[in-house]
Amino acid sequence: MTLEHLGIAIANADDAVALFEQLLGAAPYQTETVEREGVRTIFFGNGGESGRAPKLELLEAITPSSPIAAFLDKRGPGLHHIAFEVDDIEAEMKRVDALGFRLLADTPKPGADGKRIVFLHPKSTAGVLVELCQSVEVEPEQRRVPFEDGHLTAFVSGPVDAPPLVVLHAALGSTAFEMRRLTRHWEGQFRVYALDFMAHGDSDPFPGRTLTFDTFTDNVAALLDTIEVARVHLFGFSMGGSVALHTAHRFPERIERLAVHAFNVQWNETEVETMSGAMAGALANPEGHWATRLATIHGADHWRDLVGRMQAFTEALPGQQFPDDALASITAPTLLSTGDRDRYFPLRHALHLRSLLPNSSLAVLPGADHPIQAVESELFAALVTRHLLDA
Repeated sequence: MTLEHLGIAIANADDAVALFEQLLGAAPYQTETVEREGVRTIFFGNGGESGRAPKLELLEAITPSSPIAAFLDKRGPGLHHIAFEVDDIEAEMKRVDALGFRLLADTPKPGADGKRIVFLHPKSTAGVLVELCQSVEVEPEQRRVPFEDGHLTAFVSGPVDAPPLVVLHAALGSTAFEMRRLTRHWEGQFRVYALDFMAHGDSDPFPGRTLTFDTFTDNVAALLDTIEVARVHLFGFSMGGSVALHTAHRFPERIERLAVHAFNVQWNETEVETMSGAMAGALANPEGHWATRLATIHGADHWRDLVGRMQAFTEALPGQQFPDDALASITAPTLLSTGDRDRYFPLRHALHLRSLLPNSSLAVLPGADHPIQAVESELFAALVTRHLLDA
């Protein structure tokens, strides 16, 4: 049993959020309404990289009959409960009941933040309401997206009424391998649609289909048509960042705000040789670490074909430069981010794009290499969230 969060009843959400943002130096990572309890919850902290650091939960009544409304009428704003994480909530309920603690329910019920919860009566816990909670991993919904003669796969999570956010992975990557660490943070405040590009991850292989930026951008357009959302926020990493920029250029009316990380849109031969050489190395050493990982992500029967097609895609990049005037036409508010030790794309690319985009900002992550798996996910997700929500 470990301390999971402190719950604080609040009378005014705007004032309380502003206060704790100032105190903690961070924005909330998730807002969620629990309709059956008449409560809106606002979470700070996100548990850190381990997911086990204590959090802060603000509780706002949204109906007069809410337990939080009754608490505020009786006691005013303040500490409402202390929550402890348990591995098996039913077993823990039996244990504490045998010890004489009074449970307020016979069975756990769904709570906020992906939890099953039960409360102990404060008369048996020194006057403090105690919550026992168990995390329940909620897997994103897989949605099939029609494209040409096959289907793409998008992973959908988050509240249906939250702002829509489309998330794009890198070349030879996938949503599950690269982006899930980040989408877990974003799905509290966004309706997340994380797309596997054609021939990648859980999307169909589309054998023989030439892969280009136009086709990948068409993948995004197909997703937007399928989900029937007029405008979305868009985040892309590496190749996904480049595709995001192409999408914002081709479909400006569909993009609300944009964030791209570790990207490039103008390649030289040296950069192409570095990327193509890494792919050739995987093909030459099929028992090596990267080849084994690619087989896991894309399938043992498919990964070699995909690497070969992505080599051809990469080697054609010098002839597919994104012109400066086209880049300068992108008007969506854009966050550019990159690591200052990116092995593939030097900082000059981000600086050049920053000089072109009329409505952009740049964040440089000190000591960060290219792989997004190495970034501190909570801090990076908060950086992107602040930009997308214009906080």
